[in-house]
Amino acid sequence: MTVLHVPAGAAVIQSTGAALGERVVSLADLAASGANVDVERHGKLLGITHRHHVEEGTSTSDLAARACTQALAGRTAVDRIILATVSPDHPSPATSCRVQDLLGLHGCAAHDLAAACSGFPYALDAAARALMTGDKSVLVCAAEVRSRFVDPQDSSTAALFGDGAAAALVAPGGRGPQIRTVVLHADGKGYGRVHIPSGGARSPATAESVQRRETTIRMAGGPELFMELLEGMCGIAEETLAAAQLKITDIDVLIPHQPNRSAITRLCRLLRFPEERTQVDVQDTGNMSAATAGYSLHRALVGGRLAPGRRALMITVGGGYTAGGVVLEWPPEA
Repeated sequence: MTVLHVPAGAAVIQSTGAALGERVVSLADLAASGANVDVERHGKLLGITHRHHVEEGTSTSDLAARACTQALAGRTAVDRIILATVSPDHPSPATSCRVQDLLGLHGCAAHDLAAACSGFPYALDAAARALMTGDKSVLVCAAEVRSRFVDPQDSSTAALFGDGAAAALVAPGGRGPQIRTVVLHADGKGYGRVHIPSGGARSPATAESVQRRETTIRMAGGPELFMELLEGMCGIAEETLAAAQLKITDIDVLIPHQPNRSAITRLCRLLRFPEERTQVDVQDTGNMSAATAGYSLHRALVGGRLAPGRRALMITVGGGYTAGGVVLEWPPEA
């Protein structure tokens, strides 16, 4: 476990942005396209009304650039771009380099970060550390096009994933929620639980592996994986609160990773946190992996839920396993 305590005002989220895939896809749409989904059963089980998929020709860098353009709010220079993704445009080079080019931010540092569904907290941690060691502004983004990595015949994943991006401009000073405490955790024992078997250096993609659909997401374990997810979310919440010397009653807004609606409901019960004070967007987006927490942060800010005088707790778990927790504080206005 790694803990980062950030001095007040050293890393402030000054603006955010978000983008979703162009096509709105319902369970009925998936079923009509031949996907192995049961509209009624999966609707009740997942609580996902629809998700967004990109159009042909749109990729991860395109969604990232759209979200980043909003977050930049007209700004024409940053010191660094950090892109969290596990669905890059290409295995090499870094997708952040294309995002930089699309934004016209030539010359700044740009690099990718892969932490699966925990990508956004990991990127916020990297941004805060960069600001504490000399950078003046960091553009954080998480973007995913997971629809291109889903096997439509795999009922455990076909209805889950959506495409989207979220971005945040982080800099010292100014108005906005401050990054105060970050806790990161990983446990490689879970490396093979949620993964794409083929397409990397250990098992390069071949015609045979594509035919066997080994270049798509695999989730092993079913109910056991669900319980591990809940345990991981509760664990990172407890560790982050302890590091920040807070209790769950000190939190005004919960921003969790959102694999499905039923997981969020169960999580709130376990944490004894009111679900009505939890930012929940999965019903409209599906699971967008790294982009999920960032998108919900954007929605909490746009909707006024995270406002001056309030404190938020972001918690995520992802494949690998990875986990991340962030305490955000927005001081009261003077």
